[in-house]
Formats: sequence, structure tokens, C-alpha cells
Amino acid sequence: MYLKLCSFVLLCIAFISFSALGQDAKKNKTPLDRIDISKVTGSTIIGKVASEPTEKSIIVQIHSPKTPNNLPANKGKNAPPVNDWKELEIPIKETTKFRFKEPVEAFDDKGNIKVYTQQDLKKLKGSNPNLPGYEAKPENIIPGHLVTISLAKQENKIFASMIMVIGKDGSPNPDNKPGTKKKN
Repeated sequence: MYLKLCSFVLLCIAFISFSALGQDAKKNKTPLDRIDISKVTGSTIIGKVASEPTEKSIIVQIHSPKTPNNLPANKGKNAPPVNDWKELEIPIKETTKFRFKEPVEAFDDKGNIKVYTQQDLKKLKGSNPNLPGYEAKPENIIPGHLVTISLAKQENKIFASMIMVIGKDGSPNPDNKPGTKKKN
């Protein structure tokens, strides 16, 4: 009986210590480097949404290849670039347009994917049918969406004029290595 009690206590202690190690690892996770919006060149950014947009801004992760610093002597100039992910906070305004490249999947009463008619697609275009894609709301943009952000400048301040969701999952994912496809 005493042996069973001791082994149970040891198992509990081991479980608690491993749980604490896992929580420490989550706390020590380093955030991605932030880029200042004023240093961005170009008028379009493609990135993965890192957090839900607020009334003032949206945070996206962008890919910026960089060359590795510690190259072996034999690698030389042909060394592949290292993937580097940076976070960028982009201001948004009341006039910022939110769009989906493809219409959002909807389901009918039977659970089948809804097939849109031309009239349905016109309604989904929203109040400005001349804009590309289909109308969305800021709350439709969720972390993980792959987006294209068009930038504008007004009074020497850069902001997002249009945010278009171009993919549901944020592939390529900065946290995971790309998987290899198996041949059948």
C-alpha cells in the first residue's frame, strides 16, 4: 500500500513539473520582429493576418527573405535565403474597404454548398460593384487569412485603402516548415 502511494505521488510530481515546463515554453515564445510602416516601400503588401483588425489597425505577418550571416566558406554567393517573418501594423481608416477575392462559401438547407446565381453574385459585390472581389466586413477578417493590402498615403501618413482576403489559410505558414508532397 505504501509503495503504491509513493509511486502515485511521484507520478503526480512528474506530471506537474512537465506541465509547468510546457507553460514556461509558451510564456518564453519570442514575438516576431515589428517593422515600422514608414519603412515600407511599394503600394501593395501580401501577408498573413496575425490578429483581428481593430478600429485603428490590422497586424499582418510578412515574409522578408534575408541572407544568412554565418555561411560556411564553401557556400559562397549561391547560399539559399533564410525565411524571416516580420509583423507589420497597418493603420486603417473608416474609408478602408474590406473584400473577399472569391465569394464566401454558404450552405443550403440540406447542408450542400450553395451555388450562386448571377444575381446572387451581384448582391455579394456590395454597394460598389466596380471594386474587385466581394464585399466583406472587418469582423470577417480573421487571423490566418492570407491578404493583399493596398496602401495609400494621405497627409504624409500611410494607411490601408483596401484589404482583400485571397486565401483562407495563411499558407505559407511561418511557424511550420513546408510539407513534402507524397507521390502516389
